[in-house]
Amino acid sequence: MTAAVSASGRRRLRGPKFALAIPSIVWYLLFFAIPIAFVVIYSFGTKDQSRLLPVDLGNLTTKNYSDVFDDTFFKVFRATLRISVVATAMCLLIGLPVAYFAAFKVSEKWRAVILAAVIVPSFTSFLIRTVAWRIPLAPNGTFSKWLSDIGVIGEQGIQILQTQTAVQIAIIYNYLGFMILPLFVALDRIDVRMREASKDLGAGRVATFFGVTLPLAGPGIIAGVLLTFIPMCGDYVTATVLGGAKGNMIGSMIASQFSQAQNWPLGSAMAVLMIGAVLLVLVVSALIYFVIPRLIGLFEPLAQSLRAARHERSVAAMAKLGSEPARVARVEPVRMAMSVWTALVLVFMFIPIGLVILHSFNGGASFTIWARNPSTKWWGELFDGGSTTAMLLRFVAIIAVALVIKRILAARSSLPPRSLNWVGPIGFGIALIVNGLVTDWFRDVFAFVSIGDAIRNSFLAAFGATVIAVVLGGLSGVALARRPGTWSKMFMATVFLILVTPEIMDAIALVTWFQRIADIPVLGYVFREGIGPFSGGISKLWVGQSLYASAVVTLIVRARLAGLDESLEEAAADLGATPARAFRQITLPLISSALIAGGLLSFTLCLDNAVISTLVSEAGSTTFPVALLGATKSTVKPFWGVGAVVLFVITMAALVFVARVLRRSGESSSQIAATLAGS
Repeated sequence: MTAAVSASGRRRLRGPKFALAIPSIVWYLLFFAIPIAFVVIYSFGTKDQSRLLPVDLGNLTTKNYSDVFDDTFFKVFRATLRISVVATAMCLLIGLPVAYFAAFKVSEKWRAVILAAVIVPSFTSFLIRTVAWRIPLAPNGTFSKWLSDIGVIGEQGIQILQTQTAVQIAIIYNYLGFMILPLFVALDRIDVRMREASKDLGAGRVATFFGVTLPLAGPGIIAGVLLTFIPMCGDYVTATVLGGAKGNMIGSMIASQFSQAQNWPLGSAMAVLMIGAVLLVLVVSALIYFVIPRLIGLFEPLAQSLRAARHERSVAAMAKLGSEPARVARVEPVRMAMSVWTALVLVFMFIPIGLVILHSFNGGASFTIWARNPSTKWWGELFDGGSTTAMLLRFVAIIAVALVIKRILAARSSLPPRSLNWVGPIGFGIALIVNGLVTDWFRDVFAFVSIGDAIRNSFLAAFGATVIAVVLGGLSGVALARRPGTWSKMFMATVFLILVTPEIMDAIALVTWFQRIADIPVLGYVFREGIGPFSGGISKLWVGQSLYASAVVTLIVRARLAGLDESLEEAAADLGATPARAFRQITLPLISSALIAGGLLSFTLCLDNAVISTLVSEAGSTTFPVALLGATKSTVKPFWGVGAVVLFVITMAALVFVARVLRRSGESSSQIAATLAGS
């Protein structure tokens, strides 16, 4: 009897398996599923500008879908699909040798170098990289004049800017890194013994590649195609900055229907058809991916007989000439060619970044046209040189004093060196307080009206969205890893939809949704008036930018916990710890590195967001990408390059910190690449 009472006393009410994911479920339902559902409904309405919401849903009609297929839309739609398909294929052809070389042909040290060289430009601001292509493509730019001087082109210069060719070049460059990373992850996970067994059975390198390596890399190819093709179809930035009237794409055309023409029904119909076309292309691609291996399998008997005959000939040849010299003669040219190709691709990826840094010191009045003399004038416009130099000196001095104190304590005390690691962060915090929160430098460093406010707003928006993403993604990641069930399949499908839905679709859905909920007392106050000192525009940016970022954090936390044993958490429960205490003392420390990595990665993604920020932001909440996108409509001043360099340095610092956190948690360079690729 006592045992029964004791057992019942220890029995606790357990919530549903998805309890920790409830905040994310509510968030995604409120700001992803319902807004997109309303976009679909709006596509059957009629335009009515007399209403606050310019849509009349009284008489539903399919006329918008028939109006979509006019000559202009069909031409732009066809051009968008062509650009996206060609760019995806080119990214695959360019990136596959680089990923193969990094996975199989180099040591761990050089693999880390190659991956870092891919990651750095890939996570640099998308808009900055796009604007940078104006420099080499400008008709009166330095590159154009050089080609004209050597006789490659005429005196009129390069006539590529404001055309589909410029969009095609930039879009391949912008998404190349996001093809290389998942390809590398898939290739790196292939068991080397599979490839060696194929060669031992007589297959050559080409046969092994197409018969073993490529099929096993199929998931990476699919992931790379998804990460490139879908965002390309909804690309709004590249066409706006480089395309002009001749290089228009469907993303910018949809945005214009909402922001300029105020024709929400027609814009909604365009967006729905774009999503339908993207899904159709993906289905066809999946069918091709599954059909081709089966067609190849029909010819497998013939291939085996040819392989056996070739093996007999190669054995006879090696018996005469010796196998090692012939192998060296075959391997070295291939390795050399792949190393040269990889070097050229990496140089190509860094060219726009180098041009941005160089042109931030341009002495002329235009960012894209080099004035043939360097100058720090534009840096002085943004920064007060004297106060900035003094700030840097104080910062370095405080950090140096902290490091000296750490060395003295380590030498004169019996404490282990690792127990003194707190000295460095404390010194950094003191330096930050002295130089950032107390002195006037923090207020004056971005006093330049247009760019200073934009950078501040970018930080506010990115920080708030990152906090939301870490909380939602952390809780849902733990639920997926520790309490999976039927619900987890539906939830993962939702996360997948968030990741693959073009940003332009999310942006227009949120724009229409925020106007619809403006009359709801609580939500209307938050998203119209704002919270405390933050405007309603900043609150909207927090929501819009947190959707994709929280999905990324969810995958990172889930992957981190999935590889860890549950025994510690089970032991804590057996010892009487409550679920809250077990989570706080056991689970949270286990996922701390994943939360930090996911948070910093989310911060860099939110800091760079241009599409959602352009449509969602309001007066007073304009972020740096939105301000820079507006500046591209006229002559871009070099001080925008200065702001771009500042954000680039901050992004790189965040990525380095992510890498160090993941390294300290025991992950290799391959695992870090997998984390950044969302694998």
